[in-house]
Amino acid sequence: MRPSTAQALSSLALSYSFNFEEYIDEGEISSSATSLQETLSEETRNRLRDILPMLEKDIADLVQDADSIRRIFLAIRDNLSSDLIKALTPLSIIEDEALKVRKAQRNLSDYEALMAKKYSNKQEARELAQLIDNLKNSSSRIKLELNKLRARHAELERELESVKAAINCHESNLVQIPNTIKQKKQEMLTKVKEDKAIHSSLENIPGSAEGDQQQIAEVDAIRLKALKAIRDALNL
Repeated sequence: MRPSTAQALSSLALSYSFNFEEYIDEGEISSSATSLQETLSEETRNRLRDILPMLEKDIADLVQDADSIRRIFLAIRDNLSSDLIKALTPLSIIEDEALKVRKAQRNLSDYEALMAKKYSNKQEARELAQLIDNLKNSSSRIKLELNKLRARHAELERELESVKAAINCHESNLVQIPNTIKQKKQEMLTKVKEDKAIHSSLENIPGSAEGDQQQIAEVDAIRLKALKAIRDALNL
């Protein structure tokens, strides 16, 4: 909704250091505004309407091509008020501001890129800080596990040495078996020969083992008889 003339006048008065309502009649202001609108022909108004969509373009596009606006402006310039001429004249040569716009856009792009990088660095720094904290907290657990592994390693080394010793012993025994077998065979052969010699010697002994034992027993009976007689005489 458009403000009333009184509201517009009141708003306008605020921009002055004095109450210009005392010096200017409200009707004069209203009639001036109405007069300005009425001086624009319908064709001029339509051409101004044609400019509006062009002004809705992005400023980066507008500074690259303002030919259409410039043509319309030059075509209706003589029909415009001084205020419109003052507003549209810079617009008709806005292409001269292309370098300024490009520089500003580049600055904005650089700023956004740097801010994005700054945010990314902060995020990564926070993640690294969290990782460092996690590593610090896991230090004691890792040390405990490491001590267990070292103890297990020492135990396995001792077991390995024991296994190596057993392997060496078995390998040594395995190597010695053929020589041992040969040695024992030689010993057995010697025993067989001795047994054969003993058998021959036994055949050369007269009598028998039973007869010899009987003779020894008969002679020993004499010893026992004498021993008994003495003990009886002495009452022993």
